[in-house]
Parts: sequence; C-alpha cells; structure tokens
Amino acid sequence: MKNIKICIAFLLMLAVVPLFSWAEPYRADINRINDYTHSIKEADLAELNGTLLRVVDVFKFDTPICLKTEYDQTFGSFADDFFNGNGFGYGTNKNGLMLLIGTDNDMIYIKGYGAGAKIFTDEEKAKLIDSMRELRAQNMSWLACAWTYTNAILKVLKQHKDILAEYADGNIVEAEPKRNAPDWWPKDVKAFTDFHDEKASRVIDDAHIFSKEEIAVMKERIKKIQDENDFDLVVFTDKTSYGWSHGLYAADFHHFNGYGFGDDFSGTVLFICMKEGDRGWWTAATGKCQGIYTEKVINAIDDNLEPYMKGGKYGEGVINYLDDVYNLYKLPDWYPKNPEKFEPFKAENKPHVVDQTGVFTEEQKAEIEKQAAELSLRYGTDFVVLTTDKTIRNGTIANYARDFAKYNGYGEGENSDACVLCLKLTEQGSWFSIASTLSEEGRKCYTDKNLTNILGHSKKKLLKRGPYEAALQAISFADKMYSKGRVWHEIYFIWPIWLCALLGLIVAVCVLDPLEASMGSIKDKKDCFRYYVEGSFQLTGEEDEFIKTYSTTKQRESSYSSYSSSSHSSSGRSSYSSSYKSSGGRSYSGGGRKF
Repeated sequence: MKNIKICIAFLLMLAVVPLFSWAEPYRADINRINDYTHSIKEADLAELNGTLLRVVDVFKFDTPICLKTEYDQTFGSFADDFFNGNGFGYGTNKNGLMLLIGTDNDMIYIKGYGAGAKIFTDEEKAKLIDSMRELRAQNMSWLACAWTYTNAILKVLKQHKDILAEYADGNIVEAEPKRNAPDWWPKDVKAFTDFHDEKASRVIDDAHIFSKEEIAVMKERIKKIQDENDFDLVVFTDKTSYGWSHGLYAADFHHFNGYGFGDDFSGTVLFICMKEGDRGWWTAATGKCQGIYTEKVINAIDDNLEPYMKGGKYGEGVINYLDDVYNLYKLPDWYPKNPEKFEPFKAENKPHVVDQTGVFTEEQKAEIEKQAAELSLRYGTDFVVLTTDKTIRNGTIANYARDFAKYNGYGEGENSDACVLCLKLTEQGSWFSIASTLSEEGRKCYTDKNLTNILGHSKKKLLKRGPYEAALQAISFADKMYSKGRVWHEIYFIWPIWLCALLGLIVAVCVLDPLEASMGSIKDKKDCFRYYVEGSFQLTGEEDEFIKTYSTTKQRESSYSSYSSSSHSSSGRSSYSSSYKSSGGRSYSGGGRKF
C-alpha cells in the first residue's frame, strides 16, 4: 500500500512539472503592432505583425509597436504600462524594445527592456528615430516608417549576439540601477534647449487617478482657458517625485517638456504626487502667470481643492480647480485683448454710476447719477461710482478702477482726470471700497491723504447702512476736496469732545490752583535721617509701604483695516514661494499642500 502511494505521488509530480517547463517564454497571442489611429490597412498590419513575431522566435527579442493620436501619460510611463501590462518581452529578463508613435504630432519614442536597454543605447535609438523622421519629411506613411524601423533593429540585433546570449532565457541578469530621475528629464541640463510642444497632451495622468471621462472634461476646460487667455495649462500626476520637492518637480516637468505659450513660456502646471507618505499637490506658474499666482490666490484655490484631495475625489477636484483658474483669468468684456496696442479715447454720454452687481435700485442709481454728474460738470473731472464682484486676475481694486476708467473712455481734460469710487461685493455679502484717480498731476487736491479720508468718512455708512449711503457720502466729501483742496480726517470732526476737553481743562485750572496754595507742602526734613546709618552707605531695615504690589495684564489690540470688511479668509496653510527656479534656470512662483 505504501509503494502504491509513492507511485501515485511520483506520477502526479511528473504531470505537474511540464506545466512549468513547457511554459512559453513569450506571449504569441497578442499583436506586435497596435494601430489605435486606424491609419494602416488590416492586411498591412497582419503582414508586419507576422514579421515581428518571427523576430521574437529567431532573436529571442520582442519588438512591440503602438500608434496613438494622443498620450495621457508621459511617454516613459505609457511605454512601461503598455509593455508590462500586455505581457510583452521575451523570457525572464523581458527582452524587448518598445516603439511609441504619436500620429497627431509626429512624436516618436523608443524604450528598451532587458537586453534591449543594453543593446539600444541613446545613440542607437537616436539613429532609429532620425531615420523615421527623414521618411516623414518626405511625406512617407507611418507604415513605411514601421518597416524601416523593423529592418534597422534586425541589423542591430545581428551585431549583438553576445548580449542576446547573455540575456538568454534562464540566465537571469540583474537590471542596471536606474537613474534617479524620470525619463523626460534631460541627461545634460546645461545643453537643454527650450522648445514649445503645443500638441503635447495637457493632462498627463501617470498616477492613474482620473477616469477617461474626467480627463476628457479636463482637456475641454483647459482648451477654453488657452483660447480665451493665451495662457498654457497642464495637469500632471505621478506616483513619485523622485525625492525632489513638489515645487521643483512641477517646474522641471513644465520646463523640460515644452509647455508654455509665448517667448516667456507663460503658463502653469498642477502637479499631484501620489507617493505614500509624500502625497500632495503644487501649482507652478511662469511667464505672465507668475505674478498672478500670489500667496492669496494659491491659498484660495487650495482651500477649494483640499476637500476633494482628502476625500479621494481627485478628478472632480481638478475639474473644480480648472473652473477656479478660468474665473481667475477671465477678463471683463471691456478689457482689450492687447492692452499694449490700446489707443486712449474720450467716450460720450458716459454713465456716472455703473452697477455691475445690481446692488442699487433704479431710484438710487438715478440719484447717484444726478449728484455724480453735477460734481463732474462743476469741477471738470469725471466722477464715477462703480460696483463689482471681481478684479482682474487678482489685481487690486484700485487697479481695477483705473483700468475701468481708462478702457471705457472716462476722463476729462488733458490729463484725463477721473475719480472712481469702486465697491467690491463678495459672495458672502461683505465689500471693499477704494477711490482711484487716473491723474494726480492736474489737480493738487488728488492726494492719497484726501482719498483715504473720503473713505474714512464713508466707512460707517458703507458697513452699517449700505453702499448707497456710502456712495452719496463719498460724493459729498469729494465736493469738499475739489472746492477746499483738503478733506479733514474724521477725527477732527468730533468737535464736541474737543470742546468738553477744553472746558474740563479750564475748570481744573480754576479749581486746583487755589487748593494747592492753601494746602502747602510737607516739611519733615529731619525724619528722613532715620533711614540713614551714620558712617555707612547702607539703608536700615525700616520701610514704609507706599503702594501695595499688584499684577497687570497687557493685551495687544487686534489690528484691522479701516477700509475693508470681509467675511472670508483663506486658511493660509499652503506652502508658497513667490520666486524660485527650475533645474534649467527658468523662474517660477507657486505653492501647494500635502494630504
């Protein structure tokens, strides 16, 4: 019985062993050329696929090819996913060479695995790419390029039989240590030349955290931002930042991959790192965008993005982020597309009240219009009351007011004098106010002190009774500014307090002087010597208690702005840098958070 059990176990072992020893060293059931652009005929694909499979049989080396219109990952990341995910590669070392072709922008990328990484050096890969680009320059098809590529790698493989033998199936070769940098990072940063790649994908999801539908929406949003503002924008995710700071990694990705519009490469990149223990995001901005992304802006957009990141709703959060960027960049209808070529003009029949937020009633608008028009006519200066709920690309309210007057033809006289009272109403119902003038040279009364005092007088009206009373108050004191040349600070108008103080001083002098004369002074000169020991410079132990000891607590009053009221403030938790440089030396600003 025992011998029978041993025989059965032996037979089972013999049955199982072939399952391992007969395993195929490569997958023959998948196509070696995959055309997702449908630009090559099926018959031609079948013929080339048969040739590539014979290469695997003869040289023990795999050569998959992929044609796509657009890549939503970096080329190196997509090559890894496509090569490994589909089971390409020969033997335990996964010998092979991956060719990626971007048919929409003539992009060509090659990456080697196993023996392929050893045989096809950067020089060999450059030769293969150059030969295909020469064919494309002659308007040859991608099929012709693929055949040329196949014939070229056959010649290279024949020359390196020794390496192929070294990497033969069964001979496990340890992979060479990889460079601690992504594939797109230049090997010689000093020799890197800036370039534009307008056709590159603007959503690169190497961390695989977005759905196809989310990526499609993101691209649509980004295209709209690009078209309307002429600023570039890219969203990039990765599983690591290679130990670099998120800010530097984001800047290098933007710099070394040809993103950005114009000579200054204006644009931004939102980088999301998904490495466990180092998860976070960073917005890097350069060119004209660098000045827009202030610490205040970074904190505001990060406040909105953070709940999505922490909640794992990455795609939804980025789409919301892109909407915030769109609103940040959005210009009013009156703003010229090319301010540098703007020619000043004087508009006719200009309204003196422009209520963009609809805060005034029709009756209130009529009264403000009447008083502002009379003021403007009386002193030959346009006086405008403007309400808004936004500024231009996070500019100040003063700049918004000046731009509004300038680009809408306000201003009188040679110096185009115009004074704008601008009320900014936030979504929470609070508002800010500031007065602005285009020219301070034409009238001496246009001083910062006068304008500040006008707001000081209007502040209580603005915060307690509303913008209508504040606007009328400002017009009233502007009249004083024009007529008298000076607007006193509101503290000088509390004359009753000053009068009472003066009367109190007079009473004190009249009452206390006679009392002092009648009281006289204490003259106990001898009594002081009881504290002194003759022949010694030390005091005795006797003492009188004049004041009992007590403790006081000092409190610093909280500071606030006299001319603003806001019900919302950002958390201020974003890391921020107003200016830093990529590894290539380009200047960036930006900030981000961890999650």
